[in-house]
Amino acid sequence: MPTQTPTPKPSLTPRSASKTPQIPSGPVALEAAKLTQGRDPQLAYRFDRTVLGAGKELKVPSSGSLMEVARLGTSVLATTSGGDLLKVSSSGAVVRRTPHVMTLAGTADQSAVAYATTPAVVVGQQTYGATLYADDGASEKSLELPDVQSIFVLAYTKDTIYYKASVKGAETTLKLYSWTPGAAKAVLVKTVTGDALAVSQDGRLASALPANSSGDGCSTVFEIATGKKRFKTCDYRVTGFTPDGDVAIGTPAYGDSYCSNIITALDSRTGAVQHQWSGCFYEAVAEDEQHLLLVAVVAGGGQDPNTKSTVVRCSLDTAACERATEVVSAKQIDFAR
Repeated sequence: MPTQTPTPKPSLTPRSASKTPQIPSGPVALEAAKLTQGRDPQLAYRFDRTVLGAGKELKVPSSGSLMEVARLGTSVLATTSGGDLLKVSSSGAVVRRTPHVMTLAGTADQSAVAYATTPAVVVGQQTYGATLYADDGASEKSLELPDVQSIFVLAYTKDTIYYKASVKGAETTLKLYSWTPGAAKAVLVKTVTGDALAVSQDGRLASALPANSSGDGCSTVFEIATGKKRFKTCDYRVTGFTPDGDVAIGTPAYGDSYCSNIITALDSRTGAVQHQWSGCFYEAVAEDEQHLLLVAVVAGGGQDPNTKSTVVRCSLDTAACERATEVVSAKQIDFAR
């Protein structure tokens, strides 16, 4: 477990203060180990089983690896590789264990989480059914989905959960649905076609790949309310957005390695490239409207037991970057959902 250092003052210029963004002519090559140290990530993140940032540091008491984590008030929820959902109190104790959970997402303000339970997998048999939950720490609402075969929660906006699922009779096709906790039914989002990849925090935008059968790796960004297609790109896979929806985050359209060699910031209205960073990146998310956080490999990578990585913060104005964490040897570094 790395030692946390005092939080330095921010060293990257906020977007609102930059009047003339310096657009680079090509990707900025990152040497993460040589970057200066900035402030800690302002999102919840984890090193292996230790959750840090945006709340009290907590270690999830699990012997196996974790899949996803989310903060709920002073608690942490985590899914394990074995399919359990663990709720860990602020004291570090597991206060609830829910079996057969493989998908989890929380609201940006950490006031609620969404997850889904599914039946145990039986080898050689098709299993159907899921229960979708919304938990705000004080009460829990649920929705039975008897025809669902697979389900993945993409986003929990202020009052709506967005998830994608395949259903009986269309097992190979994933469609996007929305559910307002407490409502009797989920709603098929007909304005977004294909396999949804991401939904913006405000619920205005979604990115999607074409239907599974097409083999087309091109991403399309949709306006959820109208179905308007903002842009389509076959160069990048749009995996997320900044909170204000102005910037779309792109990784290579076709991954051929254990990491992405380029992260791209795209104008979410036109698809125009704003900035690019080259290196070896496991993940990229928006920290706020002005910065991206990238999990960058410093040495090793893949299954190399000596791999060292760090979280890097990059400005969406200038493309300048700094380290947001120390360089560590943790096997898993990622962000809460």
